Amino acid sequence: WRRPAAQQLPRSPGAPLLRGWDSMDDDRNGPQAISRLRLVSDQPVEGCELTPDIFMSNGMSVHACRLEYKWYRSITKMACSWCGKTPVIMQRLTDDSYYCSVPCFTNAWPGHAAQHRTGLSSSGVRGETVKQADAWLGRDVYEAAEQKWVEVSDSSTYIPSTDDVGHMLKLAVTPLSNDGYSKGTAKTLKTNYVIAPPPLPPPRRMLLVRNNVVVSLGKPGQARTNANRLGFTLLTYNVLSEIYATADAYPYCASWALPWNYRRRNILRELVNYRADIMCLQEVQADHFENFLEPELAKYNYAGVHKCKTREFMGQYGKMDGCAILYRRDKFTVVPGGLLEVEFNTIARQRHSNDRAVLNRLLKDNVAQVLLLEMIAPHPATRRQVLVANTHINASPEFADVKLWQTQHLLLEIERMMTQHSGSTANIPVVAAGDFNSLPGSDPHTLLANGLVQPENGDPSGVLATLPLRHSLPLRSAMATVGAHANASAESHELQRMEPPYTNYTTSFVGTLDYIFYTVDRLSVGGLLQMVEDRQGQEHTALPSPLFSSDHVPLLSEFHFKR
Repeated sequence: WRRPAAQQLPRSPGAPLLRGWDSMDDDRNGPQAISRLRLVSDQPVEGCELTPDIFMSNGMSVHACRLEYKWYRSITKMACSWCGKTPVIMQRLTDDSYYCSVPCFTNAWPGHAAQHRTGLSSSGVRGETVKQADAWLGRDVYEAAEQKWVEVSDSSTYIPSTDDVGHMLKLAVTPLSNDGYSKGTAKTLKTNYVIAPPPLPPPRRMLLVRNNVVVSLGKPGQARTNANRLGFTLLTYNVLSEIYATADAYPYCASWALPWNYRRRNILRELVNYRADIMCLQEVQADHFENFLEPELAKYNYAGVHKCKTREFMGQYGKMDGCAILYRRDKFTVVPGGLLEVEFNTIARQRHSNDRAVLNRLLKDNVAQVLLLEMIAPHPATRRQVLVANTHINASPEFADVKLWQTQHLLLEIERMMTQHSGSTANIPVVAAGDFNSLPGSDPHTLLANGLVQPENGDPSGVLATLPLRHSLPLRSAMATVGAHANASAESHELQRMEPPYTNYTTSFVGTLDYIFYTVDRLSVGGLLQMVEDRQGQEHTALPSPLFSSDHVPLLSEFHFKR
């Protein structure tokens, strides 16, 4: 087949020239126009990757276009004139000096009088610095004419380095033709001055637990309290999904500290520093697990599994959050057939398909994971199994009955898997962790801790009618030891209400929602990660903050096998 030649049609004077096939080819193969170029945050932070969002005028995918990227650093540096730190918060109008704090400004003040002795005209200098201030605030009055740039990268993304701190960045994206010979109109953007990340918070230390009582404080950086005992450490952490980390939800958090490109570094550093043998994570987006957490933690010898919420209406798969369990490959292996993905929607449809009202109330998209692990050991006598459950229970306060329903079915699935693999519910140690979205003393918490519950508000919607509201596992909350150690022994009937004061800390809610429950007949607590100090949580109003990148705090417990 051959393309027909473009016909030259007669036209009257003033009529538009009809285009042939070749000219339309030029449109398809020539440079496409960029309609919009943006960054999630215009405040770059050293070490945090910058990935631009690019929108083409014709709606074409960026991946189908040929683009040229150029990143530039400004020659001018904006840093404290006294100590060199960023960001700056004060400007001295008599010169080009900036300061990061009142003490730095005060320390530099003696030089102010010396400048007056040089005969500087305050009015003239003031007019110049006003223009500079305009440039600092993103206005083009002064910067457009005076700012000079040096190219630093030609990649599609850029990670600001120490050399960039105090400098502005500029990105120019130019569309190219398919053959790369012709260029379209470049689209540019400029950022604020790059800032250095805040100093790390003091490391949380391990509390040493003996006979279910906290007896002392471990050394900084100590991950295990007793390496001679056969056991493992387990962490649970709601890492705050990107789709929920919005300025509307957390208006008190610095805008540059909310994007995932900043928070992911803090979260990864926490996970690596804790060195837990098993990690139970919640609110993990599928794309963040596949593209960041899983490959990064693999460098530290972790493997893991992820389960998305059954939230089809959220659209794109990668943007759905879910649960993830990661474990050290040099310490554990998954028992054959030892992975169970729990979809509460599926259970609801199986149990309540004939009652539309009950079914609609139960369809909340939450999920859980149950994973049977076996310790890797040279001698069969030291090989131990542990069943780990990880969940994120429904958050809505008006659905207390749904929270209890989901918790009960998670326990039923745990018991079923234990029976399937060992013949009973008494042969395998269990740890059930996660964000249960339930306060201490609530119905789900009572069911977990006491083995049975009478619903506080009855069952007005009828969702609990077919449930046993009991279980056979001797569960105890590991973190309750933190509250109990000063007031009572672990045998006290009040123990289960002595949870930490909070695991979720925002301006609208402060309370305990996250737990680590374990079977007390098979495991004992050897250590616990101390809680975040109140002053640290309040330093930036609440969580998340530049120091703590989730609104939840991670919990960690060290367990020893009893037998």
